[in-house]
Amino acid sequence: MFLLRLLIGLVFIAQFSACHNLQKKSRFALEKGDLLFQDLDADSISDAIETVTGGEGKISFSHVGIVDIKENGDTLVLEAISKGVCYTKLDSFLSRSVNRNGKPKVEVGRLKLEFKALIDSALLESKELIGKAYDEVYIIGDSNYYCSELIYEMFASNKDSIEVFKLNPMTFKDAQTGEYMPFWLAYYKKLGVEIPEGKPGLNPNGMSQSPNIKMVYSYHTENKY
Repeated sequence: MFLLRLLIGLVFIAQFSACHNLQKKSRFALEKGDLLFQDLDADSISDAIETVTGGEGKISFSHVGIVDIKENGDTLVLEAISKGVCYTKLDSFLSRSVNRNGKPKVEVGRLKLEFKALIDSALLESKELIGKAYDEVYIIGDSNYYCSELIYEMFASNKDSIEVFKLNPMTFKDAQTGEYMPFWLAYYKKLGVEIPEGKPGLNPNGMSQSPNIKMVYSYHTENKY
């Protein structure tokens, strides 16, 4: 009887340990400076962005924000959206776009160790940008900001010799046809400006593939990388 009880006890301990380890493995905590790459399906411009910037993963990203954790523990996302540069509550950001299972279509990128010292100063610099207008033309260097431009400028303003993100020639053409997408032709015609084809810029998909960050977590699959 003693041996039977001992065996049952050992089995219980083993099951508890396995369950505890599984829970510990599935736990994920955001860090200040994490980049939240989001697949937005809310409107046609998101689809147009994803079409011309095509990511390599299972989802394509049309938006990105950066995590800021305040002294009181509040987790906010700094982003450039239609209303301009602003802070958004994490829950609001994550619930903006979900898959059929109700999981946020968001993946987390984390700066590699050699760049983490830049995060605090980058977020400090961003205070000057709160309230700036959204950049509808997608041109680097003016006083307006689109989502990935905001992240780029935050780190570029450090004036450090280390370049975190690189600018590349932008394209608004369909990769399959080589022609401008009808959406972008109509979009820039309405704005009354030329399409900035070939101008320097960057997008969420390209930023997510930067060698200077590591993708660490997927909210839509709840898996760590």
